[in-house]
Amino acid sequence: MNKIIEGFMILVAIAVIFLGLIFVVAGGNDNIIVGAVMILVAVGIFVFVYQAEKVQASKPTLVSQTFNVKMEGSGKFDEKEMKCKTCGAPITEKDLKIVEGGVMVTCSYCGASYSLQEEPKW
Repeated sequence: MNKIIEGFMILVAIAVIFLGLIFVVAGGNDNIIVGAVMILVAVGIFVFVYQAEKVQASKPTLVSQTFNVKMEGSGKFDEKEMKCKTCGAPITEKDLKIVEGGVMVTCSYCGASYSLQEEPKW
């Protein structure tokens, strides 16, 4: 249920309770009965709003989050030219493929295919 509608219903219930109390305080059998009915209606409205909020709170809500991460190193990075292990020819981006989480190199000059191994940074 919309929060605005819930707030409006709670305000109406408070007003009805207030009017019901005025009728009860005024006295007389008819006034006491009308006041009691108004108070019961207001309590019913409160219970309805509470149950609707409880049902809505039990439903899972989809939360979408976006993370922007910028990775920077602590020092200077130089681009290094990669060469084929077999023939020494330069390797370009089109010669690289990701297969099952690893990088596979297929040399466009000699046709050699091997897994790219990352060297330690130190």
